[in-house]
Amino acid sequence: MSSCAEPSCAAGPRGPVTVLLQGGVASGKSTVARLLAARGASVLDCDRIAHEELRAPEVVAAVRADFGGGVVGDDGEVSRPALAALVFDDPAALRRLEALLHPRVAARVAAALEAAAAPPGAPREVVVIDAAVADKMQLVPRYDVTAFVAASAPARRARAATRGWSDDELARREARQADLAEKRARADAVIENEGDLAETESHVERFWTDHVAPRR
Repeated sequence: MSSCAEPSCAAGPRGPVTVLLQGGVASGKSTVARLLAARGASVLDCDRIAHEELRAPEVVAAVRADFGGGVVGDDGEVSRPALAALVFDDPAALRRLEALLHPRVAARVAAALEAAAAPPGAPREVVVIDAAVADKMQLVPRYDVTAFVAASAPARRARAATRGWSDDELARREARQADLAEKRARADAVIENEGDLAETESHVERFWTDHVAPRR
């Protein structure tokens, strides 16, 4: 029978260290997330979660009722390109879509954070939340750490081009997000992602050592 007088032993489960990952479109957030995952973090990609929720039958039905059958393919699934074409230039339509999806994404995030609670006396888990519009989603009351992935405009344009996006498409996508300078100013740490993978990995390691490990 073991005993422990430390407060951490007497307390209940400890929630995970939450890391909010921010950055411009094509800044390389996914690369940084993978490097953090290699250090033991779990990653919640909110775009991916939203895409998964779009396949739920009740969501498909709601999207069809609101946006018309033209956004649902013959396979019964929502066509993301068709839906995006409708909402990108229609702020009211975008708000309706967000009102449908954001609560579902938030519920998935909350469940994942609850599942990641560590038993008393154990190090806290680390959960990275990649959410471009985190403020709109209101996922958690506060994050333990906010990291901004920084890359220059030329680097982001080059990466966007590999996805088949024009400069105009990149600008259009970024216009839907908070100002990059504002995001960077609010971050607890900046992770540079301008060079090669080895250089980025060194920045991620420093971030983990300085900002994540002490909170575990």
